[in-house]
Amino acid sequence: MLRVKRFVGCTLIAAAVTIGLAAVRSMVGARAHAEAAVLAQEAQESARMQADLRAVERKAQAAAELPALNAALRSEVDSATIIDLFDSEDWWRPYRDEFSVVRLVVGDKIVATRGATGGASAESEIVKTARRRMVASAPATIGGDSFLLAAARFTELAEDEPVLILGRPAPKAAAAPGLGKPVDPMLPMTWGAVGSLALVGFGLLISSSTRRRSTAAPPATAAPVEAVIAVEHETTLRFGERRETSADPILALAASAPATAPAASTVVVAAAPSRASPSMFGRYQLIGRLGEGGMSELYIAEAKGAEGFTRTFVLKRLRPELARDKEAVAQFIDEARLQASLVHSNIVPVYDFGVVDGEYFMTQEFIVGRDLGRLMNRHATRGRAGLPSQVAYFAAHETLQALSYAHARHSIDGAPLGIVHRDIAPGNVIVSLAGEVKLSDFGIVKSNDRVSRTQVGIVKGNTNFMSPEQARGQAVDARSDLYSLGLVLFYCLTGDLLYVGHNDLEVLHRAAGGLLRDDFARIRELPDPAPQILERALALDPNHRFQSATEFADEIAIHMGGGRGSAVQLMRDLFAKDLSHETALPTAPAVGYTAGP
Repeated sequence: MLRVKRFVGCTLIAAAVTIGLAAVRSMVGARAHAEAAVLAQEAQESARMQADLRAVERKAQAAAELPALNAALRSEVDSATIIDLFDSEDWWRPYRDEFSVVRLVVGDKIVATRGATGGASAESEIVKTARRRMVASAPATIGGDSFLLAAARFTELAEDEPVLILGRPAPKAAAAPGLGKPVDPMLPMTWGAVGSLALVGFGLLISSSTRRRSTAAPPATAAPVEAVIAVEHETTLRFGERRETSADPILALAASAPATAPAASTVVVAAAPSRASPSMFGRYQLIGRLGEGGMSELYIAEAKGAEGFTRTFVLKRLRPELARDKEAVAQFIDEARLQASLVHSNIVPVYDFGVVDGEYFMTQEFIVGRDLGRLMNRHATRGRAGLPSQVAYFAAHETLQALSYAHARHSIDGAPLGIVHRDIAPGNVIVSLAGEVKLSDFGIVKSNDRVSRTQVGIVKGNTNFMSPEQARGQAVDARSDLYSLGLVLFYCLTGDLLYVGHNDLEVLHRAAGGLLRDDFARIRELPDPAPQILERALALDPNHRFQSATEFADEIAIHMGGGRGSAVQLMRDLFAKDLSHETALPTAPAVGYTAGP
């Protein structure tokens, strides 16, 4: 009897080993099959990406051959004018609609840029390759997102070898077969059967051995034993890649939860809201894209009502990647709330604010016109430097009217709001076809009534038009805006900047120190009354400047005679074709638009 049990035990162990080897071979075969599927999927994705890159290359080559763009480069127009062409010209519209990243590289400098930044290394490499081979392309990560980039050299221009870069978001790759799937339930059961057979076999052997040592002791009755070995599948990563984890704890929990989690602990995560249709956004129909800034995108939008009523607005939408950035959302809300509360003829009004599919937006007045920056750039292409003095003084006077109103605002309970715009720059002063001047972009305004707060030492604004105290990150008051307007007035009168440098950091350092002796010498060369006005407005000590926007405005009021009429004529001379197209919009109002930040 003992020999029989030993024989049966050995047989069961042998059977367990045989089944185990068969299971291992099955697992190895399954894994080899899965790896082959992965390799096939990767080959398909690689072929698809190469085809997409070739398509982007062809578009970049076609764009680099556009006659209008080549003519602009031959004319050596400045960066702002190139950006203006990208933002407004019809011949660039197909590329504007398709490509969210645009760079123009001349020599070793990026002279014009649109879209996300952060892929300098990849862009530098494709520029080098394009200069050798005329065209190049590569996938790149910019601002944390994947893009397909292509660069094309301008064939008709040899000097400084200008190169155009175009980029669009890379299509999301499909999941490879077999990856991320739950474990085959048969594998744990196979290993469970192996374990059970082995345990039974060992039990018989131990039982026979025990009986051999002591026949008097009765065998203990053992509880049933189940042994299950689970195999965890992980997505394969290429060498050098890191596994990214979600910053959202709910999403992170969902990513780590097993696919076969029990019902009691199942995590349900709603998919991220998809972006609105290109033509509709809530109740607004998007007619055309105006441009984008660091935080927002701008569109011409139309709202429709009963009995065929329609009205055109500028719709400003917070960039979707910032929807979870609490500081960005708070700043956007502050801008909308504050600007909507400022009702003045020289301030761009906000009419609506809301959220559509998780995306924050506001609507502003649609103004047929141009900001002072674009006005100056187009003026310079006609061989002229500064604006006519009466136009420059008129624009400054009207902007001061807006500042006088904003600086004096009080809360409902009568407390001063302490509003400081902090971004008085040519790009935020709009001149309409009708000669109206309006101040825009209250995104970084300082106010006692803000939800968001700027940390001490953090500098925000346009470095070319900053007061010294703002550039140093110190506390600012209304007189800081007056200093900035003085810099804008000098720019309008001369076409030149007082603060210059190779990069923003150099310009910021210049701004922090205030004007130098040479700067004041340049100011004194201007016709009267500019030297007296600017020397006071640009004093280093705020106590020596104009103490209010009203005082500043009164000083220049008598020097702007005929300024509005001259502004209307200038706008017609410089932007007749562009503005006639904009006024031809079916529902265009009497006043115009700003492309904004």
